[in-house]
Amino acid sequence: MNLMGDGLAVLGSRIGLIWDPSNRKSFLVRHGAHPGIPLEIHAGIKIKDKTICFPLSLENELFGFLDQDNTPSTIKLSGVDPETGIHVKLTVRIPFRPRDFEFSTIPVLLFDVSVERFSSQFRWTESVKDEKIEGKVFIEFGGSDFTFAKNQRSIEVSYTSVVKIPDVSGVDMGNFEPLNIKSKDRIVPISGSFDGMSIYQNFSLARGEKSELLSAAWCTYDPPVLNVIGDRCPFLYLKKFKSVDDVENWILSHSDELRETNTKVDSLFASHNLGDSVTRMMSYTLHSWLINTWLVERPDGRKWLSVWEGSCYFHSTVDVEYTQSPFYLSVWPELLALQLDEWPYFGKDASVLLGDSGKDLLFLSHDIGYLSECTKQYYPHEMEVEENANYIQLAYAYWRRTGDDSLIKKHEQFIYKLLNFILACDTTGNGIPDKGCANTIDDASPAIQFGSEQVYLGVKAMTAVRCGIEIFKHLGKPVADYENFVKKAVETIESRGWVNDHYVVTLTRTLDGIINPWSGEEMSGELEGWDAYHIYTSNGIAIMRMVGMENVLDESRLKSDLINSLVHTKGKYGCRHTSYVNTKPTNLLVPGLAGSAPKVGWVSMNMIRDIAAAYHGVDMFSMVQNYWDWQVTSNSQQVFMFFETFYGNNLNFYPRGLAVFGYLEAALGFSLDNVSGHQSVDPVRNSLEIPLLYFANWKEGKAPVVRSSDDKIKITSSIEKK
Repeated sequence: MNLMGDGLAVLGSRIGLIWDPSNRKSFLVRHGAHPGIPLEIHAGIKIKDKTICFPLSLENELFGFLDQDNTPSTIKLSGVDPETGIHVKLTVRIPFRPRDFEFSTIPVLLFDVSVERFSSQFRWTESVKDEKIEGKVFIEFGGSDFTFAKNQRSIEVSYTSVVKIPDVSGVDMGNFEPLNIKSKDRIVPISGSFDGMSIYQNFSLARGEKSELLSAAWCTYDPPVLNVIGDRCPFLYLKKFKSVDDVENWILSHSDELRETNTKVDSLFASHNLGDSVTRMMSYTLHSWLINTWLVERPDGRKWLSVWEGSCYFHSTVDVEYTQSPFYLSVWPELLALQLDEWPYFGKDASVLLGDSGKDLLFLSHDIGYLSECTKQYYPHEMEVEENANYIQLAYAYWRRTGDDSLIKKHEQFIYKLLNFILACDTTGNGIPDKGCANTIDDASPAIQFGSEQVYLGVKAMTAVRCGIEIFKHLGKPVADYENFVKKAVETIESRGWVNDHYVVTLTRTLDGIINPWSGEEMSGELEGWDAYHIYTSNGIAIMRMVGMENVLDESRLKSDLINSLVHTKGKYGCRHTSYVNTKPTNLLVPGLAGSAPKVGWVSMNMIRDIAAAYHGVDMFSMVQNYWDWQVTSNSQQVFMFFETFYGNNLNFYPRGLAVFGYLEAALGFSLDNVSGHQSVDPVRNSLEIPLLYFANWKEGKAPVVRSSDDKIKITSSIEKK
């Protein structure tokens, strides 16, 4: 695997590591901005008077050959000294086991360094013949931001971690008050010798021999940092640990358990045959998500999960979490439940947009905070219809996937007000919202970004109303108005949204009366690109198929739209938002938030499209290689972690790539509705072998596996216990 920037962090506990081997840098992930606090990692071997290291600091000679690998819960660098045939591996590990909050939040990083000698020479290199090679393997840490002090059995690490407190008036990229966290971490030798600042182990290796494992842990323990609705809340791990001493004692007695868990969990994630690019993308996007997570406990004892929006630092942006929901639904639904219980705190009075017709209705804010604060929306403009539809769909999907109706009961009135807001935003009566249409695609042309009567929002809103119908039927509420809305929406999309061989971007063809959400100015004139090909028709359908909701659009048209939009928008690294290319200079630039470009595209939105396509019998999974190529191209030059945007814009360190986890169920055409008890499998290709992670026993590392085959009539499948 190419040398490239990568990293990982403990779920919600704000401790992690990011490395940038191309620039010989590494960083400690803590509370502040990505990539973190510059950290020197000196790890390698000393043979006689020669020191050879991994490219994680600017000092010392590098190994003559370097390789890299990752799994969901590890990152690894391998180095070979050709002259001696010594092979060294540095593996960084985190405690991660889906659906296990206690284990997965333990604030510790484990560093393992293994050494072996090849049984023959490396390639054609002339090396030392038969005598043993003697030397020392070591790991040391440094950096000008840290103070290291020798303890009796460990190294005390003192430093200041800084996260910013934004002004309550909104996002002003230059108006922050620093929150300084005085950190006192601990580096703990697990195996090997310790001379005060270096953890090392001597070796003497004949050909084919291995040395004992060298191991050390970085432990932390923090005061409350995240402000949740007025309270700085303690990290969740404080329920288990009372000091950094407790964390140290845990890792000293549980390092083997951590390694064994890594093996079981990582093997299960990789036990599919969709290809290495899918496996690598799953690992890489999980890493990028983990570095953005915060998991704390509120004063009443409830867990609070929020996820930074990568380089934008907004907390739990609804549309971002919507795109990540294939991971939550298939791997860890409890994480989605936490956020579904949090977003209702941030509903807004709909009369701000709709006047009297919005009275007693609500729309949902784009985000729930920024940087260190979960107190309000900070994004500069609203995305009213989109975020309402996203919440309703997610609440429905969680209910149908798990069978747990407690959230839809608890938030019945909130859902009611969101749903009726969607209906009120259709002022023409055709079932397609024409108010509140600005959306998350904030670097696209006006048509796709905030055009009135968008097909994308029309389908997503219609689908959300279908979800509302089922929710309110379950709760014993009337649904006739909602059913009528859905009927009109489908009729309008099919009669006015279909042109030749695809669904268009918008039903309207002018900008007249549309408000630019960035400037607040009313626009007019031709709406260029209204009839373009785009990849968003199916965006509001993909997740619903995972829980068994049937498609109500014309099936043959939807397939045609999926195929033709790919043909007309495909580029080197994925598909652009739309086939329309704006030849005029663009001037949208909000530093740290949004930019614009003529051909920009988003990787995660491509993934959601691929998922929808598979559920409709169209196999687009080969596109994942394009997406992975973009990650490698970007991160082999400078560390960005998951880089969402290509051909323009700058969304990096982004969590939204978790959408790729939906590939596993989508390839199988697997749907699970635990309310009706219905399960179905309809594979998109034969010869598949894919685990059903929703049913996984993560402690044992086992899950049912679906295998598909071609019986010359149709693709069939069987489910086997593993």
